[in-house]
Amino acid sequence: MNNKTLIIGHHPISQSIAEQYRTMGMGITAYHNFGAVPDGMTCHELCVLPNREVADHDTLQALETFAMSYPETPEGRSKPVCHLLLHDKVTLWLLQTLDLYPEIHKKFELYAFTMEDQWAKNVFCGLGNGNSYPPLDREKIDGNSNKTVHLVIAGFSDLGESLALHTALIAHFPNYVRNQALRTRITIIDKDLTARKDAFIQRYANLFEHSHYRCIDLKQHNMTLYHEPVYNASREDFVDVEWEFVDGDFYDPLLQRKLQLWADSKEQLLTLALCDADTNSNFDRAFALPKSIYQNDITVFVATERSAMLGKVRETEGYHNLYPIGMDDCGYDVRLPLLQMAKRLNYFYTCSYGQEGTPTNMPVEKVEAAWRNLQTFSMRYSNIYNVMTVATKMRSLGHEEKDWDKFFALTQEEIETLSAVEHNRWSVERLILGFRPPTDTEREEIRENIEAFITAKATGQEQPEQDLKNVYKKKKIHYDLCSYRELREDKTGQDVRLYDYDLTACIPLIAQSFKETQL
Repeated sequence: MNNKTLIIGHHPISQSIAEQYRTMGMGITAYHNFGAVPDGMTCHELCVLPNREVADHDTLQALETFAMSYPETPEGRSKPVCHLLLHDKVTLWLLQTLDLYPEIHKKFELYAFTMEDQWAKNVFCGLGNGNSYPPLDREKIDGNSNKTVHLVIAGFSDLGESLALHTALIAHFPNYVRNQALRTRITIIDKDLTARKDAFIQRYANLFEHSHYRCIDLKQHNMTLYHEPVYNASREDFVDVEWEFVDGDFYDPLLQRKLQLWADSKEQLLTLALCDADTNSNFDRAFALPKSIYQNDITVFVATERSAMLGKVRETEGYHNLYPIGMDDCGYDVRLPLLQMAKRLNYFYTCSYGQEGTPTNMPVEKVEAAWRNLQTFSMRYSNIYNVMTVATKMRSLGHEEKDWDKFFALTQEEIETLSAVEHNRWSVERLILGFRPPTDTEREEIRENIEAFITAKATGQEQPEQDLKNVYKKKKIHYDLCSYRELREDKTGQDVRLYDYDLTACIPLIAQSFKETQL
């Protein structure tokens, strides 16, 4: 077996990654760029870690050229993992939604990330790495709770955007199933916010078309826009995240009073992220917050290069709630714990959708084989997005990661509740990945087609020529983008909610199997 890691580029994170491989007993060969790599070089893992001066399109072009001459992996064996550091959030978004560069995917198992994307995962989705960041849901939010998560981001930088998106992906809770007013809220504050806010809303147009959001101008002290979901009057709400864009100065007295009220609220679980592109500004703001932020021990993430000093400050009375994020050594774990859990989730789907039923164990060779069969980067990332919420779901059941290996089953009531939570999570994920629900006309057309399949099956008649649900899905129009209560049968006559039931029931097995790989 090739036990070599090939590192291309000299980003500051390279040293930390190389040390991880050395600890794992793997050999390391490093080059400044692909042009220096000798012909015929192969590896067990590939790390592409360019400095910020290197444009993403140049990195991808060089990686594609390298992939074209790289030998194909024999059938039945796993391809080398390629850890690809990108610098532009839009490049990552394009890879996740459009499945570009098929030659790279053909030769490598690609895992692309930006530093900001990784920081957000460290903060919200740390698994098995001694994650010390408090979760957004630092108190149990079950079906009876009236508490909601509220993330306030001051500074709409690339890091701020990544934190916002990750919150939208993971912060889904059972109490929304009972009361649709109990949505997670994301508030974004910045001076001259308009241009970046408009670009963000347009890039994720399908998400915002079906979400509640409002825009506030602090200079004028008024709300300039309140947006309701497109089908607000005719369909049930199915997006459990709402947004607030605030254009104005962080120290505006009105905003400071709001922060004080939010920090004192008994119904909101507030988290504050100081994410201005000027890290000195974040450091300064960390010590000029309303008193309630410190007194109520509200979590404050501080994007700063002064992590050592902030670490010292946190040891003193009154500032335990300040957490540094955004350092060059971002804690990237080459073992990819989220990916390892995602593989187990994908194996569940392989069994469940393959008519084998819910798996009762997770043999490593079958888990790996099912993952190899995934052809697109977007499908792999969809599995990662899903498992990012396992810790949140487990906490809503009263379980922390330390007891996952002792958690064996859910009750029927828990399965039913978390199935609805999973559908809400999936809906937001699909919208972020560029899907939209069908229009009323498209929805009726698909429904009639499904009924024709069910009738043909029951009467032995000839089935319709086209499965319109699948035809529309290939166009990124998904019939199941609706409220959980509005879900119906698929063309086989089976209630599609059964897939959510099976997945939810399988969470303990997925968590236990993942835990075993970390021992």
